[in-house]
Amino acid sequence: MLQAETCAGSELGVGWKVQGLIVEGSVDPTDLPGQPYETGESADIDTVHHEPHDYGVATVGGWTFIADPEFRVSFDEQAVLQVSGTRRALAWVTNSVSTTHGFAWYLEGEMVRQIIYTEGELAYERGAPLSEEQGAPEPLSEDYVFEMVQRLTGVGWGAGADADYSVWVCTS
Repeated sequence: MLQAETCAGSELGVGWKVQGLIVEGSVDPTDLPGQPYETGESADIDTVHHEPHDYGVATVGGWTFIADPEFRVSFDEQAVLQVSGTRRALAWVTNSVSTTHGFAWYLEGEMVRQIIYTEGELAYERGAPLSEEQGAPEPLSEDYVFEMVQRLTGVGWGAGADADYSVWVCTS
């Protein structure tokens, strides 16, 4: 899996095209939009995003990582809150092809920060910068998003990228 091997930065020129939601603790995937059911299959994160899967779900370091290829939950504030409740949650996107990178951070049932960069320009910003953003790589790349995953959740992106995801398919 080339992407997972180069996740810390694209040393070989390979980028990411992935997005998802990370929620503190355990999540019931049936609470995700689209009335998903578990297929019994497992896959790596690349397969979840490149095959016709609606979600991939893995537990890593006390957090539930939800790969969301169709953007069903990642940046839908109501859906994020339905799944996370008052627990900490991080919606994120990094797409090297469209050069779109960003995240949304939720605390106690509220979005406290959202920032999205597209083609090197600030596309959207909501909330005051977090102390964790100070000294992070420039927010124009996947390195910035992966660094924020580490700083906010305490789990390195490599652990999420290398996890085994259960595959979930939506009925609606």
